[in-house]
Amino acid sequence: MRLMRRRWVRHLAFAAVLTGIMLVAAASGPEAGALDRQSIVSAYLCLGLLCGALLIGPWHAISEGRVMSNNYLRRDIGIWAALIGMAHFLLANMLAMNYAYLDLYVNEAVAAPSAEVRRQLYGSGTIMGYIVAVLFLLLLSLSSDRVMRWVGLRWWKRLQRSSYVAFALTALHGFAFQALESRPSVWILVVVAASVTALGGQLWGMTALRRSMRTSGTPRNTVHDGFG
Repeated sequence: MRLMRRRWVRHLAFAAVLTGIMLVAAASGPEAGALDRQSIVSAYLCLGLLCGALLIGPWHAISEGRVMSNNYLRRDIGIWAALIGMAHFLLANMLAMNYAYLDLYVNEAVAAPSAEVRRQLYGSGTIMGYIVAVLFLLLLSLSSDRVMRWVGLRWWKRLQRSSYVAFALTALHGFAFQALESRPSVWILVVVAASVTALGGQLWGMTALRRSMRTSGTPRNTVHDGFG
């Protein structure tokens, strides 16, 4: 019961903070651009939460020398990454799946890159966005102890590793649409920093585990919990 209360408090805190950020984004400029600002903010929130969820396991491996088994903090961060990611998916579909967006950023755009490259960016970025949405729904469905027992640990572990694919496609999707919309380079650097941090954390964590295994001579079994 204490664990459940702690998780409920955590979820309420996430809900309050993320909702507040989205409301601030909506109110921070002209009303006509509120959805666009919310779409951009939700995208970066999703990427940051995903990165945070994926770093908890490596941090534990580095500090403790072993794989973390069932960590609810990591799971809860992942849940909110998926929820805010689905919010971005809905907002982006409202804004980008129409002829006005295509004319502005693809067909009639005058800035580099060329129209052909822009069509490729739009097509590939859109496809990656839909794949990520499906993966988020899968990962949300896996973030339950009941589902873990139902599908079995082996298949559950295999399916939840799609969180790495979701992160990679989220970053690539971000690169595609930032180039398409000619966003300031600082935002591209944010995506680069998140990607490098997540990848570096995973590599550092694996190195720490191998070092621990060589020292102890005992294999460490990997058990994940839905995200990361």
